[in-house]
Amino acid sequence: MLGSVFLETLKQTWKQMLAWGVGLAALALLVVIMVPLFDMQAMRELLESFPPMILAMVGVGSDLEIFATNEGFVALGFFGKSALVFAVYPVVMGMRISANEEDNGASDVLLSLPIARAQVLIEKFLAYAVSVVGVVLLIYLGLHVGVLAGGVELDVARLAEITFYLIPLMVFVMAATMLIAVLVRRRTVALGIVTAYIIISYMLQTIGAAAEGTVAESVGAISFLTYYNAGEILSQGFIWPHIAGFLGLSLVMLLASLYRYEQREIGV
Repeated sequence: MLGSVFLETLKQTWKQMLAWGVGLAALALLVVIMVPLFDMQAMRELLESFPPMILAMVGVGSDLEIFATNEGFVALGFFGKSALVFAVYPVVMGMRISANEEDNGASDVLLSLPIARAQVLIEKFLAYAVSVVGVVLLIYLGLHVGVLAGGVELDVARLAEITFYLIPLMVFVMAATMLIAVLVRRRTVALGIVTAYIIISYMLQTIGAAAEGTVAESVGAISFLTYYNAGEILSQGFIWPHIAGFLGLSLVMLLASLYRYEQREIGV
C-alpha cells in the first residue's frame, strides 16, 4: 500500500529523532543562556588576535563585527563548526535506507513482498527527511526556550534562518550517504567513504576560508560545508542559490540511487 513504508519508517525512527533533537536542543539552550556571561567587545578583540587558520577552524569568517553580537556568539558557539555534528544524524539515517537492512537481511524479506523497490527507497528517504525536519524544529525550540528562560536579547528571526538552513544541508548529507551505500552496498565500506568525505570537506573548507583570494579558496569551494556559513547566513539571511544547490543535488542523488537500486541484486 502506498505510504506504508513511509509510516512504518517514521514509527521506527521517532525515538531516535526525539533523542537527537532533545540532545541538540539542550546544547543550544545552554549556549544561549551563556550569552550574558561574555563581553562581546572583549570577544571580538580576542578573535582579532587569532591567525586566519584558527578563525577558520572555529568557523569565523573575515567579518568579526558579526560575531561581536549576541546572535554572532550563538552562531559561533553552536552553529559554527557544529555542522560536523549535524552531519552525523543524516549519515545514520542515510545508512538505514538500504545498507543496514541489506547487512541484516531485512531488505530481502521486505522486497519479497508485493512492493516496488522505488517505493521502498523513496518512502524511506522521505520519512527520514521528515525526521531531519523534526530534529531541526527541536533545535529551534531549544534556542527559543533559552531566550525566554535566560532573558537574553536575541533576534530569533535571524537564528531561525541559521537553524532551518540546516534542513537542506542535512538532507544533502543523507542523500549522499544513501547514494554511496547503494553503490558500494557493503555497510562498513560505505560508512568509511562517507566519513572520509565529511572529514575531507571539513579540511578543504577550513583551508579555503583561511586563505581567501588564493587557489586554496577555490579548492575550498568543493566542500559542501563551505555553503553552510553561519556568519554569512546571519548577515544575509537565506542564501537561496546555496539552498537550491543542496536540494537540487539531493534530488539528483536520489534519482541516481533509484536507478542503481533497481539494477543491482540485493545483498542477503
